[in-house]
Amino acid sequence: MTLMKRLMMFLVIASTFAIATAQARAERSPNVVLIFVDDLGYGDLGCYGATKVQTPNIDRLAAEGRRFTDAHSVSAVCTPSRYALLTGEYPLRANEGRGVWGPAPFTSPLLIDTEKLTIADVFKKSGYDTAALGKWHLGFKDGPNDWQEPLRPGPQDLGFDYYFGMPVVNSAPPYVYVENDRVVGNDPEDPLVLLKGNLKDATPITPIPRKAAQRSPNRFGGAKEAHRLFNDYQVGTTLARKAVEWIEQRKEKPFFLYLATTNIHHPFTPAKRFQGTSQCGLYGDFIHELDWIVGEVLGCLEDNGLTEETLVVFTSDNGGMFNHGGQAAFEAGHRQNGELLGFKFGVWEGGHRVPFIVRWPGKVEPGTTSDQLLGNVDMLATFAAVTGQEFEPSQLGDSVNMLPALIDNPAAPIRDHLVLAPHKGSHLSIRRGKWMYIPQQGSGGFTGKKPGDHTFAGPPAASFVGSVNSDIEDGHIRKDAPPAQLYDLDADPSQKENLYNAYPEVVQELSSLLKTYSSQIKSTGAANGGRPADDPAKRIPAGQSRRSASFDFESGTLAPWKIVEGSFGHPLGSRTEFFRSQREYNKQGRYYLTTLEPSATADRGQDGQTGVIVSPLFVPEAGSMTFRVGGGRGEATYVALCTADGKEVETARGINDQSMQNASWDLTPYAGQKMYIKVVDKSTTGWGHITVDDFQFDGKVLDEYPAADAIGD
Repeated sequence: MTLMKRLMMFLVIASTFAIATAQARAERSPNVVLIFVDDLGYGDLGCYGATKVQTPNIDRLAAEGRRFTDAHSVSAVCTPSRYALLTGEYPLRANEGRGVWGPAPFTSPLLIDTEKLTIADVFKKSGYDTAALGKWHLGFKDGPNDWQEPLRPGPQDLGFDYYFGMPVVNSAPPYVYVENDRVVGNDPEDPLVLLKGNLKDATPITPIPRKAAQRSPNRFGGAKEAHRLFNDYQVGTTLARKAVEWIEQRKEKPFFLYLATTNIHHPFTPAKRFQGTSQCGLYGDFIHELDWIVGEVLGCLEDNGLTEETLVVFTSDNGGMFNHGGQAAFEAGHRQNGELLGFKFGVWEGGHRVPFIVRWPGKVEPGTTSDQLLGNVDMLATFAAVTGQEFEPSQLGDSVNMLPALIDNPAAPIRDHLVLAPHKGSHLSIRRGKWMYIPQQGSGGFTGKKPGDHTFAGPPAASFVGSVNSDIEDGHIRKDAPPAQLYDLDADPSQKENLYNAYPEVVQELSSLLKTYSSQIKSTGAANGGRPADDPAKRIPAGQSRRSASFDFESGTLAPWKIVEGSFGHPLGSRTEFFRSQREYNKQGRYYLTTLEPSATADRGQDGQTGVIVSPLFVPEAGSMTFRVGGGRGEATYVALCTADGKEVETARGINDQSMQNASWDLTPYAGQKMYIKVVDKSTTGWGHITVDDFQFDGKVLDEYPAADAIGD
């Protein structure tokens, strides 16, 4: 065979292989890249109207795809939003029906049941390689996370082949990377250690200026190399590099990449090359870094010939937060949530209406917009449709297949209604058609009162930025405002006019529909550890107990209780009014036990205090123990009934309110056993405290305490 014939044969074979490869790629389901960014508001991108930042890569994504104008994160809070995205289930159903409402603390166990179908499972069942890169913030392990390796269950138990990223959030410890189930750079000779109380032994972390916004102190010691490898100013570039590397290794097999950036969550720490590049400070610079990250991913797809066969979805976990960076950006003329009312954590539109962009060449018409109502909870059913799979309705939960809205132009709405959750369960709300119904006054979000507050939000912040709302006057809810809210979002997307009194029939209809969801939330009292019913205890004077034993703290000293871990400035409070709201303290007698107060004369609480307080041992008789509990409802703040060997058999929490709720435990199963009560506060974030009072029961209090090794965490 001549050289020319051999060359011709090679070219024919190569051409045939290339055609076959192209046909195989065309016939298979698309690769999917889901970019889930942090705290990006509706007005934070050029394609959504921003003028003080430039986002050419994300704008190009919109120009080559479809931009949605009525897309929502079904929670205005980071952790529950991620729960909804991954599971297709409203976060109110999580935690055995008690719901997930706030950010997961760093000690949180894995919040998703490993038996539950996730978006990663959907792709795995269709033969995809899967990876999660970036912010996780959904917990690790069964039970409280002690950060001892391996960190399982975790992402790899929810359908992801590979995980690398920030295990919690860039504003909370531990400030290390996790790869799969190991801390990157961890050394058995210098392990990561969760500190108990005193933080003087905490490993140093990246210094950042105050203007970069709030960051919690490190609560971990050891692991010096792991901490060194984590530099706040390199997180964005590191995640971009990891994403590109992972994609380049998977050119011939379908893949699903979940890229959850830490941008633009505080602290605002863009790499040096982006600092000073925007017209609205570090907030805008962090957006510029985000746009570069997106550009790196899109460029990787192009360089590897994957653009035409890859569906890219870009959205945010909730609306923008009016923190220090957001306030500085506003002063420079930037509106992070555009003309929408409200901010992150709240149920007004600015808290959860988010950018949502899709690009799928040949499927999604370029340069188009859609006003279809959709939620991030819909990705599970939509990805099932993208991969041509069918699942039982029970597996898809609350998810609705929105693929027709991505690739077509359906005239009618696909979704009938959408349930939307702020931080406070009392403000669980519902959207149906043009109507938005909120069952309470206000936003149900952050409660910062003035500029400079990290959590500046609600009516004061709305007035500050010039938002108009008929219920608000000079930063306060008007005294004659309706008890709830109804908005026509077609005519009034900025929620200027509350129509509650004008359309009572709509209010009744939506109230009834909302109750079909809110009634499913377990609310059997504060003692169940979930979202309890709002059952505030009444303030009563100290009096003679009718029970044979009690802990009412009326001695004015903490004894016989004692602090066994951490420290609290003023654990025995005696205030007559709550901080901030100035409402009457609904205590029994004069004193109560609290982890909130730093001193007797403090004018505000301090959630940064952490530790454990225990009662002496006691032997109960059959019957109930009644008490009252207030403060946070997070996983890291609670009161527990424990056996002498440290087993927690009952728990109770507040409802993210200073008002103490009535609670009770049935002591019958523990009659005749040595028991004790443990008050736990391991949270330093909002509502990271607990208050208890007036434990009444029948039994005998002993002059002894549980062994130190039985108390644990």
